[in-house]
Amino acid sequence: MVITVTLHPALDRILTTSQLRPEGVNRVQVVREYGGGKGNNVARALHRLGAPVLAFGFQGGLTGQIARRAFKREGIPTHFVSCRQPTRISTLIVESATGQGYTLYEPGQMVSPKELLNLKAQFLRIIGGFQIALFCGSAQHPALAHLMAELIGAAKQRGVVCVLDSSGPALREGIQAQPFMVKVNREELEEWLGERLETPTQLMAGLLQVHRLGVALVAVTQGEEGVMVTDGKVLWQGALKMKNVINVMGCGDSLLAGMTYALMSGLRLPEMVRWGVACGAANTQVLGAGFIQPTDVEALLPHVQLSHIEL
Repeated sequence: MVITVTLHPALDRILTTSQLRPEGVNRVQVVREYGGGKGNNVARALHRLGAPVLAFGFQGGLTGQIARRAFKREGIPTHFVSCRQPTRISTLIVESATGQGYTLYEPGQMVSPKELLNLKAQFLRIIGGFQIALFCGSAQHPALAHLMAELIGAAKQRGVVCVLDSSGPALREGIQAQPFMVKVNREELEEWLGERLETPTQLMAGLLQVHRLGVALVAVTQGEEGVMVTDGKVLWQGALKMKNVINVMGCGDSLLAGMTYALMSGLRLPEMVRWGVACGAANTQVLGAGFIQPTDVEALLPHVQLSHIEL
């Protein structure tokens, strides 16, 4: 069973309008409203793949209540810890006339020391029953970044395979905790290194730097160019060009869900890459993060292009 940990959840709203007019009245239609945040999106995609998963983390205020009800409607098992500050809202506005999208992210909620201790206690109480733990999101405040690293360490002590998908301070502290796998995008890896990665060789070198710190698998996503993953011995690349892209929001989360699904199924690294790319590509066909269709994934799996380099 998989647990996803999201310290900064969101209530995601997708709005459509014909075309935004800076000086006029813009009328929109709410197309979809659901519980978001990176780990929660991964949980959704895993649930849709049929994997046993629990979404864990904070929820607060009226927006948090709406997110909880949305998860219940979807049938996704959850264990949320209440916090006083409300869950943020993330908004995607799609122009039907142009296909252009605009994404607006509010900052993550603040939490008190008491709320941090409460979440940690509840995590420690349940973590022993899981095979894999996914720690997802930026953890924008120093205390949360430190907490994420603490939770990784605690899960590892109980024999749980830990995966980190983060950025900024949480990525830096999380890598020091030596999770089994780290997944980042190019910009997050560049920020961690403090340098630009403009060539495939530089990107490969960046992945190996993370690997040498005790991380068994390191993955970097590159949008439509796919993903690169290494175990320090072989570098695998997977890609799949999609002709008709409806949505790019949450593609990285669905990719991580696909790789996790393959990992818990005991598949080898090339098949983890294949499943990740297929799930990320399936996410481009639906509005929203993690709302992948298993039939789309199955249809896309044979078309994923894989290549590898011996290191």
